[in-house]
Amino acid sequence: MAGRAGLLVREELLIATVLAMAKRGTTRTPRVRTLAGTPRLRAARRARALLDKAFLEPLAVNDLAAVAGCSRFALYRAFREEYGMPPSAYQRLLRLRHARDRLTSGLAPADAATSAGFSDQAHFNRWFKRAYGITPGVFSCAVL
Repeated sequence: MAGRAGLLVREELLIATVLAMAKRGTTRTPRVRTLAGTPRLRAARRARALLDKAFLEPLAVNDLAAVAGCSRFALYRAFREEYGMPPSAYQRLLRLRHARDRLTSGLAPADAATSAGFSDQAHFNRWFKRAYGITPGVFSCAVL
């Protein structure tokens, strides 16, 4: 929470923590309002469209929820149910694809990390290797 994670990641961690504390501190199962069917799909698609358009910007959960027309809690659940990942993970994948494309065009790994919105090259290397199985430096050497 206090690290260099993006705003969306920090807010998602806070939401998950609050929900876990609420579940743990109650004597009965809390009632969770969730979207179903078409409203869930619509909310998730609207949030995804904003992420696709503005993935390099520091988006907040409230920005996504406003576009989706629901609460941030409902959006988080809807997005996970529709796409199998939270919005922050989807944003990170978009940034990794952007950086990979920049590496393919000949940009240095440090510059690709900066252009894709990663806080530093070590952070970028860690996520790139996790996603693609090789470091950005090895990838750029293989491409060129």
